[in-house]
Amino acid sequence: MYDFVDQKKIIYITFAIILLISSLFAPVAIFYPLKVIFITPEALAIGTSYISLITGGIGIALIAAGLFALALIEMRMKKYLAAAILFVAGSAGMWLSLSDYYYMTTDEFTYNGPFSISSESYKWEDFEKIEERIGKEDNTQTVQSVAMYLKNGDVIEMSSGKILEMRGDLASRIQQAGGLYERVELEQ
Repeated sequence: MYDFVDQKKIIYITFAIILLISSLFAPVAIFYPLKVIFITPEALAIGTSYISLITGGIGIALIAAGLFALALIEMRMKKYLAAAILFVAGSAGMWLSLSDYYYMTTDEFTYNGPFSISSESYKWEDFEKIEERIGKEDNTQTVQSVAMYLKNGDVIEMSSGKILEMRGDLASRIQQAGGLYERVELEQ
């Protein structure tokens, strides 16, 4: 016969295993749709960096580790201290994942990069130029990254994700606002 403590351990371990499995797909299947829901409806395209998928997955895995700590560590003080530290670190990873996004509207481009606390919105007139960096893969030219240069000297550079699909619309809007468009071939 199981006592209450054993049942509690089984529940913690069960939820921890579910969270560990979820850490592999939740950042894509849950966090990205949450961003899409809560970002302005005026957004024409929404993207996120690959780092947000990593921080979200690690965050969920750390929360699972906290549940394992609650189930497996016998010493009461160590158990709760370890679990609290893991829960706080896991929550921070999930928050970093949810706060990493970029989107464009007809009037501006908004960017909240990896590990940023707040987002920045740039009017199309704020951009000096957009640069597509071209490389070769299997004897085919492909866009490796997109760099957007602002008039204030900042550079936003991204090499994966939705930005590669958005690049044509971004280039068009920046050019219409007086900015330049360049294609740069990377040396191999």
